Amino acid sequence: MKTLKTLALAAAVSTAAAGGALAADAIGVPAPIIPPAPVVDMGSGFDWNGFYAGISGGVQNETVPGDTSWALGAQAGVNSQFDFFLVGAEVSIEGVFDDPDTYAYGSALARGGVLVTDELLAYGAIGYGTDFDAATGPGDHVLAGGGLEFAATDDVSVRGQYLYGWEQSGAAGASDVHKFTIGANFHF
Repeated sequence: MKTLKTLALAAAVSTAAAGGALAADAIGVPAPIIPPAPVVDMGSGFDWNGFYAGISGGVQNETVPGDTSWALGAQAGVNSQFDFFLVGAEVSIEGVFDDPDTYAYGSALARGGVLVTDELLAYGAIGYGTDFDAATGPGDHVLAGGGLEFAATDDVSVRGQYLYGWEQSGAAGASDVHKFTIGANFHF
C-alpha cells in the first residue's frame, strides 16, 4: 500500500508539472510588434557647390599716401567641392568712396580652401583687380589673400576677407592696397 501511495503521489506531481507547462503554452500571447525606428536625415552639412551672389562692404587702404576709403560692392561666383576641399572663382565690383572722387574697382579671383567643419570654410585667393582708370584710383593690382566663410543658414553664408594688392600699372599716384571686406552670399 505504501508503494501504491508513493506511486500515486509521483504521478500527481509529474502530471501537475507537465500540465502547468502546457497551460502556459496554451494561452499563446504573441510578442508585441516593435515599430522600426524612424530614419532622420541629418544631411551632410552645408552645400558649398554651385553658384552664389552677394554683397559686401569694407575698407581699402592705399599704402603710399596712406588714404583709407570705404567700399560697397557686390560679388558673384561659383564653387566646386571635393570632399573637404573647395575650389572656385569670383568676380566683384565695388564703389570706392575716396576723397575727392568716387570710383569703381573690379576684381576677378580664384579661390581654394578647406572645410574646417561642414559650415566653416578657410580659403586663399589670388587674382587681379583694377580701378578702371580712375583719376585718383590706386591702379591695377595682382591680388592675394584669404578669408573665412561661415554657413549661417541653408542658403546664406557670411564672410570676412583680406586681400593685398601689388600695383602693376606704374601710373602716377598708383600704389599697393590693403582691402578688407565683410559680406554675405546667397547660394543657389
